[in-house]
Formats: sequence, C-alpha cells, structure tokens
Amino acid sequence: MATEEEIAKVIESTDMVELVSPYVKLLKQGKNYKGLCPFHNEDTPSFVVSQEKHVAHCFGCGKGGNPINFLMQIKHISFNEALAELAQKNGISLNVKLPNSQKQDYTKYYELMQLATKFYQQNLTQTQSGKNALNYLYERGLDDKLIKEFQIGLAPSGLDQLYKVLKDANYLELDMLDLGLIGKNDRGYYDIFSKRIMFPIWDEKGHVIGFSGRIFDNPDKNLPKYVNTKETFLYHKGNILYHFAQAQPEILRKKRFILHEGQMDVIAANKAGFNESICTMGTALTLDQALFLKKYASEAIICYDGDKAGITASLKAIKIFRQTGINVHLVLLPDGMDPDEYIKKNGKEAYVTYFEEHIIDDVEYQFETLFLNVNLSDESVVEQVKRKAFDILRQISSQTAKDKFLNLLAKRLAVKLDSLIIDYNNYYTAYPKEDYVEESFLTDNFPNDVDNVAKNIKNDLFKRDYELRLFLYARSSKELALDIDSKIFEYMNAFSKINRQIWITLINNYYTQYETFDDKTFCSLLTEEQRQVYLDNLESLRGSTVVYDDNDLANIIKKMHEDTLKYENKQLSSQIDELADSAAKVAKISKKFQNRKQIMDVRRNK
Repeated sequence: MATEEEIAKVIESTDMVELVSPYVKLLKQGKNYKGLCPFHNEDTPSFVVSQEKHVAHCFGCGKGGNPINFLMQIKHISFNEALAELAQKNGISLNVKLPNSQKQDYTKYYELMQLATKFYQQNLTQTQSGKNALNYLYERGLDDKLIKEFQIGLAPSGLDQLYKVLKDANYLELDMLDLGLIGKNDRGYYDIFSKRIMFPIWDEKGHVIGFSGRIFDNPDKNLPKYVNTKETFLYHKGNILYHFAQAQPEILRKKRFILHEGQMDVIAANKAGFNESICTMGTALTLDQALFLKKYASEAIICYDGDKAGITASLKAIKIFRQTGINVHLVLLPDGMDPDEYIKKNGKEAYVTYFEEHIIDDVEYQFETLFLNVNLSDESVVEQVKRKAFDILRQISSQTAKDKFLNLLAKRLAVKLDSLIIDYNNYYTAYPKEDYVEESFLTDNFPNDVDNVAKNIKNDLFKRDYELRLFLYARSSKELALDIDSKIFEYMNAFSKINRQIWITLINNYYTQYETFDDKTFCSLLTEEQRQVYLDNLESLRGSTVVYDDNDLANIIKKMHEDTLKYENKQLSSQIDELADSAAKVAKISKKFQNRKQIMDVRRNK
C-alpha cells in the first residue's frame, strides 16, 4: 500500500477544478467554484469545489471528497486505481506496486498499442501514401481536429512495416501476436492490417486495446468494409463501447448517452456537438453493456440507421434497456439515413435541430415503425399492423396515452375509432395481459431453455404481485431488505420456487458482501434461468414508484401467511393421501404374509 506521504503528495498536486471540470460545468463564486452535482439530479447547484483545499462536496447528496475519492466515485474504480491514475497525471512516482490496478499489470501492452496508434497516425498525416486516405476522410466530412481527436491513422500497404517499428522498439513478437497486430506464416511475421484507415478502439479507461480498419479505395467488392482486431485478452468486442472513455464526462453531465450503429456515426455526431455518443463494435447491444451503462446514466437515446436493419436492431435494444430499468428514447432519421449521411446532406446545424425535435419515447417509436414501407391498401397488411399496434398498446398504463394512440391508429388506418376500440377490447379479452409473454423475454442474450423460462414466467410470476413489491423494497436498502427477510422468513413457501431462490441469493449471498444494491453485480450471482426471471421482475417494476409503507408490508405478510397455510395444507393433504396409500399397501402385504404363515404352519404339522 502507498504511504500516507505519497497519498498526501498526490492529493496536494491535483488541481481539483481541472479534475472536476470535465464532469461538471463550474462557475466561480468567491474563492470556490459551484455547479450541478454529477451524482444526483438537481436544478439548483449544490456541488462546491475548493481549489485551495483540494476538495469537492455536494451539499445535497453528500458525495465528493478529495481528488482520490472523487475519481473513485465518478469512474467507479478502486482506491488504488484512482491513486495510480492521479499519480501518473501529476508525474508522481509511487514506490510501491498497486495490486488492484489493471493498468500496472498491462502497462507494456498499453504502451505497445499506443506506439502502434502513433505509427498509424504518422503514416496518415506525414507520408505521401497517406494523402489519398486523408482526402477520403475530408470527403466524408472529417477535419483535422476530428482526425486528431479520434486518433485516426492509416495502415500502410507494405508487408511488415508495423512489425519492424515495434521490433526496433524492443517489443516481443509473442506480445504483438497476442494483441492481434501481426500474424505469422512460412515466410515470417506480417502486419494484420494493410492499406486500411485505422480507428483505435479504447476501453472504458481510455487505453487503446484494438483497432477497426476500414477499406477506402480498393475496387474489390468482396473485401469486408471493416476488419476488427481479433478477440484478445484486452479486446472483447461484446464488452466494448466505442468512444465511451471520451464520452463519459458528457454522459455523466447530461445523465444520458446516445447509442449509434457505427464509428463514423459517432464521429459525425461528435462533430455536431453530441459528445455523449457511443456505439457497439459491430455486434448487437448486450445485457452486460446495458447494465454497465446504467451506472453512468438514466436515459438512453438510440439513433440507429433508419433502414430495416437499423429499426430491427433498435427494437432489440429497447427490450434490453427496459430490462435494466434505463429510460429509452429514440430518434428515427428520415429516408433510411444514418447520422453521417444526414449531416453530409443537410449540415450539422440541421442535424442538431432535427435530432432534438424528433426525440420520441420507445412506445411511440415502435408505433411509428409499424407504418414504414407497408401497403395499407392491402386488408391483410392492415390486420397485421393492427395486431402489432395492439401489442404495443399493452405496454401503456396511462389510459390517456392509450386513447391518444388509438386515435392516431384510427387515422393512420383510415378506420372508425369506435370500430377500432371494439377490435382492441376483443383482442385484449382473447389474449389477457396476465397470459401474455412479451417477446422481450426471448432475446438473444438468453438462448438456453428460453421456452421453459417463458412458461415459468407466464404461468407463475405474473400472478404474484407481492413478490414484485418485496423485490422493489429490498433493492432500495440493505437494512430494509434484512428487516423484511426476518418478518417473512417463516412464510417463504408462499414464494414461487424460482423467486424464492432469487430472494435467498439476495439476502444470504449479495447483502452479505455488499452494502448498496447494483443490478449488474447481483445478476452475476444468479443462474441463467434465475437471471431471466429477475430481469422480468425489473420489467414488471419498470416505472414503479412504490414507497415503503408499514401497512403495505403488513398486508403482504398477511397474504403470504394465508398462501403459506394453503401450501402447507396442500402438502399435508398430499402426505395423508400418501400415508393412506402406504397403509393400504402395508395391510395388503401383511395379509399376504399371514396367508403364507398359515400355509407354512399347515405344512409343518403334516
């Protein structure tokens, strides 16, 4: 562990205003600075930074502290990681190795990847061969500032130029191979990337961990447009969110992130001023990525391409964000365009205006997409659209909002509202909500035994309102969860089997290790089926604002007591039946035994 003197030196050397400014817009007030707290929503600034005392403090929620504490809280990292980061930033050498810092473990690999990044950048900007690639980027709307900000480079057309540079810097071939920078064949070592524009890929802490290479002037249409670094011990594409490290301050400030489909869209959005833009690396959004993002923001804005593939991907992303409790909004671009295309055609000012004026909620987005590229003169198509619209309306709890959408649906389909309402009521009666399993349960994130999981949800979970309320209470506070557990312990048989298992994990496993609740950490303790059901619990609780109430808990316990008695009576009845059946079997065997004994006695007397 670092000494007290080393820690004090790091704190004293850190400019607190400089550290906080990327996350909070600060205004000077006397000796101090003030801004809106990055840790909770507020309208009146209560976050105060003292440059003189090297401390920040929110008088609303109490968070903040010295530079190390602030960095730990804002980046969700350990003490050692925060200390190491600030020490490096201030040029302070620590005399001890910090055990929990990934950066300390992987320093040579990060340095190797950074050298490769600089090599690609220099090849783009300082060589004759880079001119064509630069012109291509200029034509795509990028300027020198964006090229530098995103560290864009060019892989040369030579066989092994990067390999030679890294070899001359005394890096090992094995490390280059492990990081996916070079390959090896009978002729020797060669560069993996050749004649492609190179986009560095960063982890959440800003380390380059891989590359995405884009083709730009090759007439061969069979070549893939993008080639990404292979899976390595640093780079796992299913976990990476492109540009997150750079976007994090803006995400924390705005409490939202904008999810795009590709890197060029992210870069174009940044050009327009949306610095909170990120994207996945050529894969669909995963549950782990959504749970990770939930730690930093409460709202997602999805802005995928307006084509069929983009809409399909958006609908899947909506379901995943719902499962994590993130509020979802979307922007549907016109004419199947992506952000890059829109900005090139109309300019960044027009894009900003369109974007801000066309943010809609997830239900409205689903509704709008029903009418894209469909022939409403075909009666069968009208029926399909109507059924899909009815399924969307199930998600709306507000009757006012339902009326609004029914009116809109009637106008779009050119039918009478009264007739449409009758059809909706008939459909709702034929497929009641408690027997309806939303498609979001059957996502690609849970491929194992989903049919059985869905059946469990359908037949068991939706009927147990008090289970959901107890989970809502228990997630809010460890103290409250343990108090509730002590009161319902003897009635646990009232829980459905799988929710009982989840509850036990929450009390006996999670809250024995952690003081506050975090969905991602808790999900990591559950089995696949348990996690699926738990995520459905979250979906059922989405938007709930139930405040803990002693009377409500008393009613829940009363209901659980009643259900427990029913369960125990059923068990006793079953046991009595078994005993009666066993008694009959014993009597039958006993009679058989007596008959045999009589026969044996007769034989002996003879």
